[in-house]
Amino acid sequence: MEEKMTLMEQLENLETMMVKGRVPGTARTLVNQQKISALINEMKKNLPDEITEAESIVRQKDAIIKQAEIEARRIRAYADEEATTIRQLAEEQSNTLLTTSQEEAKKMIQDTEISRKANENAIEIESVANSRAGKVVDDAESRVNTILHDAGISAEERRNGADNYAREVLFTLEERIADTLGQVRGGIDLLDARPTADVAD
Repeated sequence: MEEKMTLMEQLENLETMMVKGRVPGTARTLVNQQKISALINEMKKNLPDEITEAESIVRQKDAIIKQAEIEARRIRAYADEEATTIRQLAEEQSNTLLTTSQEEAKKMIQDTEISRKANENAIEIESVANSRAGKVVDDAESRVNTILHDAGISAEERRNGADNYAREVLFTLEERIADTLGQVRGGIDLLDARPTADVAD
């Protein structure tokens, strides 16, 4: 069974016939009209099949392109969705990190401010304490000096009083002793003035 030629093979066969039938030195071509007619009729018969195949190929190509476009849109939509999700997560993480950083910075500033105020308060408290301590020491020294002064005066007064009392006691004792000595002297004088009695053998 003779194999059926394709449309391209038939066109090439037609071109070969025309080349072989060319008259040398002229632009004319001598061909076998019967063979040409038969080949053209065969081409006409094969033409719908070739066109159908071409249309099928075109449809397949269009279907493939359409499927590729659908797949591309699906992939693009998925990529857009993934990108949106990633962007949202990144924004959330960024906002969280920013909020955390702001809170930490605020806390550090507050801690620094508290520390500064604490230092200022400590310095002020220390200054007030030193001032009060100095005042207490001064007051204590003043009181001690006053007490010592008053004690000195009181001791001097008591010493003077004791001396005066002792002097008065001694004066009184001296007077009594003087009276006693006077009496003793009077007794002695009285004894001396009495006549001497003879003592019997």
